Amino acid sequence: MLDAPDLPLFIKTLPGLEPVLEREVKFLGGRDVKAVKRGVKATGDIGFVYKANLALRSALRVLVQVKEIPVQNADALYKVMRRIPWERYFDSQATMMVDATVYSKVFTNSLYVAQKTKDGIADRFREKQGQRPNVDLQNPQVRINVHISQKHCTVSLDSSGPSLHKRNYRSARIQAPLSEVLAAGILQLTGWEGHLPLIDPMCGSGTFLVEGAFLAAGLPPNLLRKEFAFRHWKGFAEELLHTIIEGLLSRESENPPTLFGFDKTTAALYKTRQNIRSALLEDRIELAKADFTKFNKREELPEKGMIIMNPPYDLKMEADIPRLYRQIGDTLKQQFTGYTAFLYTGSAEGIKNVGLKASQKTYLPNAQRDAWLVRYDLY
Repeated sequence: MLDAPDLPLFIKTLPGLEPVLEREVKFLGGRDVKAVKRGVKATGDIGFVYKANLALRSALRVLVQVKEIPVQNADALYKVMRRIPWERYFDSQATMMVDATVYSKVFTNSLYVAQKTKDGIADRFREKQGQRPNVDLQNPQVRINVHISQKHCTVSLDSSGPSLHKRNYRSARIQAPLSEVLAAGILQLTGWEGHLPLIDPMCGSGTFLVEGAFLAAGLPPNLLRKEFAFRHWKGFAEELLHTIIEGLLSRESENPPTLFGFDKTTAALYKTRQNIRSALLEDRIELAKADFTKFNKREELPEKGMIIMNPPYDLKMEADIPRLYRQIGDTLKQQFTGYTAFLYTGSAEGIKNVGLKASQKTYLPNAQRDAWLVRYDLY
């Protein structure tokens, strides 16, 4: 059961971040690690499950596999769910929900699969404990994940609860903010490990800066987060969790570099300051108001470093995109010789107008939209 030393795990991530997550899981101590589409398979004990939720930067969810079995139809699915000893995993007083994903000619409706799963679980609890868990679709304490590929069914307990991109520091948002998981994954794809200063000249609500500060300091990104589904499982070990947290904090770097953030709007900088304050990183990040298209490099900025930016690329702005990206390229050429710059953008038109030769271009979609991470070496 959940105290087994070799729990089969599936750790979800965003498309394109599978190699990043694979490296993270191996570094954290996962075993039998293998990257697959949109995730990583691994094995580990319950302590590793706790640690993965706290420390993985590019993970969305950590699923613990409970059952893997062929199912021929809806009745067979119901019977499988009723036979699983759910009462060993959580109590009937816990609230629950079922997430279902189906790729099948037999099972074509994920809501129906979720309903049959819920019915099997409820009837199991009625039989064994005389009452069933209540369903809560908004804030459930326990999440069950069902994945059906044709007639093959994998049933898992979701140890994370809310998606792991919800770090609990973003108190202020801008429109269409960059996901924390995507930002952390992009930073790792650049190869930046906190040895060089980092500048985000269009910082928005500061996601690159906060995730970069966590990465440079070696701090677990979900340390501020209180809600994890594994807290509602039977046998939850509070002392083990505290021991793991202490171990993760012992890796904190004593001299991480300062990060610099700029934006042309006072409103964006205000939101960035709020988020940095919520993340307890005020002494690690410096902010100032500046328009990057008219940027004059300040004396306090280092001679060499890395620039990371997510310029606007909304379709409504398409008429302004070529001019904006030409200005970005001009500023990089004129003000940041000696730096390495990375642009993450969904505008192919914008990339064409930067006016710099890209040394690397990585396809990395964002919310089902084409996007690229582009590297420029500014000799």
